[in-house]
Amino acid sequence: MKYDKKDKPKVIVLFLVLIGIWAFIGIYFGVLSRREEAKEAAAETRRQAATQAAQLVQRGGQSAMSPSLRLAALVAPVEPPKDDPFRPIIPPRSSAPRPSQSSKPDQEPILPPPPDGLGYHSSNLHLTGVIIGNPSTAVLRVGEEHYIVREGDWLDNRLRVHQIAQEGVTLRDARSSYVLRLGR
Repeated sequence: MKYDKKDKPKVIVLFLVLIGIWAFIGIYFGVLSRREEAKEAAAETRRQAATQAAQLVQRGGQSAMSPSLRLAALVAPVEPPKDDPFRPIIPPRSSAPRPSQSSKPDQEPILPPPPDGLGYHSSNLHLTGVIIGNPSTAVLRVGEEHYIVREGDWLDNRLRVHQIAQEGVTLRDARSSYVLRLGR
């Protein structure tokens, strides 16, 4: 193929485009490598901060940690806890059927038998929480144990949860009604 003078501008433009493509590729890979280096440096800083924080916790004291390491320790990834933090403290109650309106309970009582054998009274039965909804529920405390109850539940073989309201919980037995109020 013979070189013609009229093709000279085309060759120059083609040569410049080729040099531009090489320059773009070189700059692009340089920027990518700097980003990777920055990521690796940040990860190393986080690792150092986490190591220093773990050593600090093991020693139980305070040391002079640089502000950048403190910040890196705050944003360092943390292993999830081994226990479930959302595990309920109060165990769920059994899904027994609701009792009828008769005087005899047709379900197992929610609470264990009272320690004195005479029944529950205000000195050993406390209302610690009320949740108004459908159905409303209440949290009762007997000693150190907590129990979740709903309207219609039997506390023992004689005492029944009659009503749960924002003001308190009404309990009934064969002869009278009792009202438990929050915090009393």
